Amino acid sequence: MRLNQATPAQILAAAERELSLTLKRLVGCRNRVYRETGTFPDDLGAAIFRLEFVLHYIMAGLITPAPANAVPARPDHNIQ
Repeated sequence: MRLNQATPAQILAAAERELSLTLKRLVGCRNRVYRETGTFPDDLGAAIFRLEFVLHYIMAGLITPAPANAVPARPDHNIQ
């Protein structure tokens, strides 16, 4: 393992946190727009739905990080 390099599990956990915060912000925006106009754009509702869908599968463990390729690099003897 290299120094200062995140593992796939750490990357997935960070993505989960960011998606969760983004979802909260989108829902807040939707609620504010609805209060001000009485309606909200379809694309905002679709974005919230897609984000909830992805976040649900990450939290359920159905999306998992790919295993790291553990094959060691071979030296290239053709370097001139």
